[in-house]
Amino acid sequence: MKVTLVLLALLVSTAAAAQPSGLFGGSRPSFLDVDEAFRFYTSLDASDAVTIQWTVAPEYYLYQDKFGFSLVAPDGTTRELDVTLPAGTSHHDEFFGDVVVYYGNLTTPVTLPAGITVDSRYQLQIRYQGCADAGLCYPPQTRLLEITP
Repeated sequence: MKVTLVLLALLVSTAAAAQPSGLFGGSRPSFLDVDEAFRFYTSLDASDAVTIQWTVAPEYYLYQDKFGFSLVAPDGTTRELDVTLPAGTSHHDEFFGDVVVYYGNLTTPVTLPAGITVDSRYQLQIRYQGCADAGLCYPPQTRLLEITP
């Protein structure tokens, strides 16, 4: 019995190793790390304006309705920001149905509320979610950035 199980285990592991790209012979796509798929940087345009420049890797996209922007005060309280996003591309998504997405480059200007400037020690919280055309949907992401002059 032990010999049979060992032989069976060897046969299965040998068969799996013989498959170049998966157990069933299909190729498995490799996916980028979330921070490689959805790169961004910020720039200060004025004392009350921050611009976020996104570079979305080819064959990846960001969901328009998954963006969120807020300010986090030094005491930890959070204030949602109204950010107007540019028009995107209509897309039928296997996870969320008919949605608007962004491919390639995206610019999101963020105007800070009256009385709050980049030297006020607030942090900018960015929430987003995206997927790969090949079928991987990343979990929602949150990044917290220092806003400094």
